[in-house]
Amino acid sequence: MSFATWKIWLKTLPLAMKWLVLLILFRPLIDVFYFLKEISPVISPLYIVGVLSPVFILLSLLSKGLPIKFKSIVSDFNFWVWGGLSLFNIVLILFIDFSLDTFGDVLKYITPILLFIYFRRFINSKRQLNGVLTTFLISAIVPAIILTYELIFGPISTQELSANRGGGLRYQGGYADVMNYAIYATGSLLIQAYFFIQAGRKKKRRVFRLLFVFIYATATLIAIKQTASWGVLLAIVFLFFIFNLGSRKGFLVLLVSMPLLVFLGTRVYNKTVEPLIEREIQVIEGDADVDRSFNGRMSRWKKYFQVWEEMPIYSNLFGVITSDQEEARTMVGGGMHSDYVRMLFLTGIIGLLFYLLFLVYLIRKSFRMTSPERFLTIAAITCLLMYSVSTCPLTYSFFTYLIFPIMAYASLPKYILKKEND
Repeated sequence: MSFATWKIWLKTLPLAMKWLVLLILFRPLIDVFYFLKEISPVISPLYIVGVLSPVFILLSLLSKGLPIKFKSIVSDFNFWVWGGLSLFNIVLILFIDFSLDTFGDVLKYITPILLFIYFRRFINSKRQLNGVLTTFLISAIVPAIILTYELIFGPISTQELSANRGGGLRYQGGYADVMNYAIYATGSLLIQAYFFIQAGRKKKRRVFRLLFVFIYATATLIAIKQTASWGVLLAIVFLFFIFNLGSRKGFLVLLVSMPLLVFLGTRVYNKTVEPLIEREIQVIEGDADVDRSFNGRMSRWKKYFQVWEEMPIYSNLFGVITSDQEEARTMVGGGMHSDYVRMLFLTGIIGLLFYLLFLVYLIRKSFRMTSPERFLTIAAITCLLMYSVSTCPLTYSFFTYLIFPIMAYASLPKYILKKEND
């Protein structure tokens, strides 16, 4: 979608849809003011957005501005088992410990569920999907400018890595977490790769944009020194290669870029990636304790799994909040550093199972789509699955702005997807 077409699309949206598009557009700028919370939560734009987002979502769902939802029995059922267990346990937290801090946590946990329900009505066509993705791509200009400033003039803020994690400094810009940089970089590459495949005969116009975004994403990952994002970047590039093998122009781009990728890839791996994964290699080879794997997260997981095993069977099946363990609140938070672990604790074995079934079913449905949308769906869910190993991506709103529209499109009933492909 061109910028001119995007502006026309934005103007035609009703207020119930336009507010979220504008939020996506300005979110990278809002996140820069994260540290205002240290002065007062009342003047923190990020806190204000966190409180108002679920309110606006609910008002939009109740309004006539959103289109009628196209139901898809299997994907909706899988989502609602997982989502229903999530909502049950999240609301239960309020009854167990009602306080201002608890209310803030509940809003944080409940917003992703409400947001996906919202996108299931928002995204009813490829045009709506492309409009939201273009918005995300435009919004990524802000972190790209901040990163460029840091690379030229020096870091704004940094996080020092321990020697066990390769040492050195992570660039954070004005953000609270390197995930801001990571998701906008890898997300931009995913979207540009999708638009490149979608362009068909007009691929020549997209080559420079794709190359530019690839360089931006690579520079970002070098600056933030995060292992998970390197895996995500490689997954996107690999899938892009696979989906372009049948295109002459796409294959030519791959052929020309391959020597450059091999040359740069070797240098980047030796200097940047290898120090980050050195500890994992030592664990695999038996030279380091398994508790030190995943940057030491394994020891934390083992600790809380021991607590989980002592809980009653119904808490194992449906979520730890139903138990009387003091650690339950901690176990459903972002401190688990893995969405698989967090979701297992939050929704139990049943919830995690249906969440994974939901994602697998969307991948299966993607094979009924045209090649660009199939690439987008498979690559997006792959990114989600990979990030979920050692981070909690669904607790980052800006990641859900990217992933949920794609998942909502893939959730459309088969007859709508078929009509979109004709």
